Amino acid sequence: MTVDFSGSVMHRHLRQATKQPHHVLDHHPLLAPLLQPDLTVVQYGNALAALHGIQQRAEEGILAFLDQHPGLFDYQSRLKVWALDSDLAALGRSPMGIAKKFPVPRTIGALVGVLYVIEGSTQGGLMIARLLQALPIAPLPTAYFRVYRDTSAQKWEDFLQFADRHRDTEEIELAAATATSAFDAIHNHMEACLQQLEAVGATGAFA
Repeated sequence: MTVDFSGSVMHRHLRQATKQPHHVLDHHPLLAPLLQPDLTVVQYGNALAALHGIQQRAEEGILAFLDQHPGLFDYQSRLKVWALDSDLAALGRSPMGIAKKFPVPRTIGALVGVLYVIEGSTQGGLMIARLLQALPIAPLPTAYFRVYRDTSAQKWEDFLQFADRHRDTEEIELAAATATSAFDAIHNHMEACLQQLEAVGATGAFA
């Protein structure tokens, strides 16, 4: 089933505001190999190990905010760190360090911005999972990229409906600024992880 999200005002604004940092992140050396047919197990493990630090930091901030606003948004059913833990364990890898900086939501607009980035990644994850399953190195553990399974489209639509309930001008602008900051923070974390891997010769370039 194809879900039409064209009516979401917040979605259109966030997508336009984050187009450039999103593009830059997609082409980062740790993430770009996920879409390549010559992906190695080492490169795959590197990407997941780096992403863990972002997901952990994001979940901590989201849950802390929602603890102060009971009933605002159900995130317990959307936790993803466990999936990264599972995949990394299957690969015999450990998470890299937690992200030093990531936007911590203090308002609903900021929460929407963070959720847009984190929840949006699950949509691209479905495509990545399909590509991974077709690789010569398959089967790979893909719990993280398939975390919502057949509920992915519904969860994304539920998020967009939540976001559009808080679409006044001030909240939209705050959501966009926070989402942009989140993409930048992820990029900076990936850069730090890449430098760490290069220092020990574990980028997978020769794997």
